[in-house]
Amino acid sequence: MAKPVKTGVVLTLAILLLAAPGALAAAISINFDTVLQNVWYNSGVWPLVISLGVISPEFTLDPSVCDVNGGFDISQTPVIFYPNHILDADEMAVVSAILANPNFDQRATGGTCHADIVAAWNRNYAQAYHDLGGGVGGPERLLGPYSMIPNVDLLFTVIMTIGDNDSQSFPVMLMNAVVDDETAQQIVRDPNLHVPNPDNYTSMRQYVAWCGDADGDGVSNLHEYQYYYPLGQRTAYLNAVLDPNVKPPGSTRERLCDGTGGFLGEYFDEQGFSNLKMLRLDQQVAFDWGEGSPSPVIEPNTFSVCWTGWVKPDYTEDYTFLVRTDDGVRLWLNGELIIDQWNDHGSTTYTSAPKPLVAGNEYLVRMDFYENGGKAVAWLGWQSDHQEKKAIQEMQARPGVGIGDRGKDWIRNPANGHFYRITDPMTWPEYRAQAIAWDGYPVTIDNAEENEWIHKIFGTFRSDFWIGANDSAVEGAWIWDQESVNFFNGDYTNGAVVPPWYANWNDQEPNNVGNEDCGVFYYSSGKWNDLACTATRRGLVETETGRITCEGPIASAGKLWEGLPFELRVDVRHPTGNVAYQWKHNGENVPGATQAVLRLYPLNPEHDGAYSCLVTDESPASAETETLELTVLPKSELPVLGGVGAGVLAGICTLLGGMRLLRRRPSK
Repeated sequence: MAKPVKTGVVLTLAILLLAAPGALAAAISINFDTVLQNVWYNSGVWPLVISLGVISPEFTLDPSVCDVNGGFDISQTPVIFYPNHILDADEMAVVSAILANPNFDQRATGGTCHADIVAAWNRNYAQAYHDLGGGVGGPERLLGPYSMIPNVDLLFTVIMTIGDNDSQSFPVMLMNAVVDDETAQQIVRDPNLHVPNPDNYTSMRQYVAWCGDADGDGVSNLHEYQYYYPLGQRTAYLNAVLDPNVKPPGSTRERLCDGTGGFLGEYFDEQGFSNLKMLRLDQQVAFDWGEGSPSPVIEPNTFSVCWTGWVKPDYTEDYTFLVRTDDGVRLWLNGELIIDQWNDHGSTTYTSAPKPLVAGNEYLVRMDFYENGGKAVAWLGWQSDHQEKKAIQEMQARPGVGIGDRGKDWIRNPANGHFYRITDPMTWPEYRAQAIAWDGYPVTIDNAEENEWIHKIFGTFRSDFWIGANDSAVEGAWIWDQESVNFFNGDYTNGAVVPPWYANWNDQEPNNVGNEDCGVFYYSSGKWNDLACTATRRGLVETETGRITCEGPIASAGKLWEGLPFELRVDVRHPTGNVAYQWKHNGENVPGATQAVLRLYPLNPEHDGAYSCLVTDESPASAETETLELTVLPKSELPVLGGVGAGVLAGICTLLGGMRLLRRRPSK
C-alpha cells in the first residue's frame, strides 16, 4: 500500500436530526476525498479482499483516479469494474455540496433540495450502520474509532444515497465477500454484518447519480461534467450541476435515470416462474445476490425472474447482447431466442450473434433466469462499435408488461390472441373437466409456432403437461378434444399427419405401450408423447375469450377516522393494450373514478361501505376485484390526546398506513 495520508475528516454529522423531506435541515460537512483516502490507505483489509479474488491488485479507491461506479463483471476473477466516466470523488462531491448548503433548493425546476438529501442521508446512514454490525451490542469491527476500514460507514452511505445500480454493486459485492467467505469471517470476527439490500435504502439517483439531474435543467450530471470539468475541474462542474441557469451550450432535455425507465422484473419463489412474490421496476439487470435472494420474501437457491422491457439504441449498427448468470438464462430479442443456456452453471458470460439495430427504434427484450443453489448472479448488457460494453441502463429501456405467473395466470399468446393457463397435477379426464370449468378447452396446438411459444412459456415448469390430443375413442385416430378434429392417424411406425394439421411427436411415439391414449407435452424438448390417461400431470388449458389478471383493492387501512385521506388501488398484470377502470361503491359506479387509484379526501361517513373495481382491457377482457370494506370512524370517537395529540395521531396513522388489506377475486 502507498504511504498513509491525512486521517482527519471534517464532520458536522447531523445524523440524528431525521429531517422530514422538504423541511429545514442543518448543514452536514463531509470531505469525501478524505473518506476515500481513509477507507483505502488506512485499512489492512484490502490485501484480504484482493486475495479472495474480489478485486485486482490494480484496484484503487484513491480519489484522484478512482472510477469504479460503472458496473462490474463478476464472471471474471478478479472482478472487473467498469468506469462511468466521472471520478467517484467528483460524483460524491455533488452529495457533499448539497449536504453542506441548507439554502440549496432547486425543486422549482425539477431538481432536489438540501432537506431531501439530508433526509435520505440520515435514513441511509442508519441502515448502513445496521448492515455494518452496529446497534446490537456486538464487536462493531467495521465501526467507530477502531474500525478495520475507517469511514466505511460514510462510504457505504454516500454510495447507497447516490443509488444507481452500478454504484451500489460495490458495497454489495464487498460485503458478500466478507459475509460468505469463511476466511474473511475469521479475520473480521463480527457475526452481525449484513449484505446491504438496496431495497432498504433511499436512492436519490434521479438527482445525484451520474445519470441524474441535481438542478432540474434537463441535462444529466454526466454531460455537465464532460463539458465543464475540463474548463475548471470540480469547481466548474459543481457550479453547473447545482445551478439550472448554467448548462452546456445547445443542450436539450435528455433521458435521465428518473425512475421511469428500466425493466419490469417478475420475481417468483419457484424455478418454473410460478408463485409470483413481487413485481419490481429494475433500473437495469445487474445483480450479484451471493448466497442470498432478491428479497426476504423469496427463498434463496430455487427462485426465478423474468425481465421484460423495450430497449432503444443510440446508434444504427450491429449490437451484440451479453448475459452473465449463475444459473440458467434465456434471452429473446423481438421474440427471437438469441441466447439459450437453460442449465446450471457458475457465473458465465454468454454473447449473442450480432443484431442490426436502428437508433431510436424500440426492441422488445425478455430475459428469463433461474437459480438452483449456490451463488446467484444475473446481468444483461450490450455493446457495438460505438456503444461500450455495459449493462443496458434505465435511460435506454422502457419497462414491459411482464408475462405473468405461469402457475396461476392466464398468459396471452400475441401471435393468435388466445389465452393459456396451466392446471395443478391431475388425470387427463380431470384436466378436461377443469378446462370446461374455466370456460376453456384442453389446448389445441395448430402449428410449430404455437408449439414453440408454449414450450418457451410453460416449459419452464420442468414437468410435462397434458395437451388436448387423445385417441380414446378409436385407437390410432388422434383428435384434438376441442372439436374432435382428427389430426394424426397411426403410430410411430406408419403414422401420418392429417393435412393441414400439425404434430410434434417424440422419437418412436406414439406407441400405445400400456394403453396410452392421452397426449402429453415434454417440457424439456417441446415434443409430444402418448401416456395413460390415468397418470397425473399438469394440463394446459386454452381459450379464445379475453382474460385479465388483476390484484386489489389494495388499501392503506380498512378503518380510518373521519377527515383523514384514504387511497385504494388495483394492480393489473400483463394487460392487452389500454386498461380502463371503474370503481364501485356498494355496487354503484363512483362518478369520475376511472383510474387505477381511488383517492378519498377528506373521509366522511358517506364513504362507509364496500369498494371494488371493474377492470377491462383491449383483449377484450374484464374482471371485477373482490370488495374491501371501509369503515369511517366519526371524529367523536377520536381518543383524547391532550397536548401531544397531533404526534400521537400521526403515529396511529403511520401504524394504520402499514397495513395492506388485499382481497383477490379468483380467476376462472
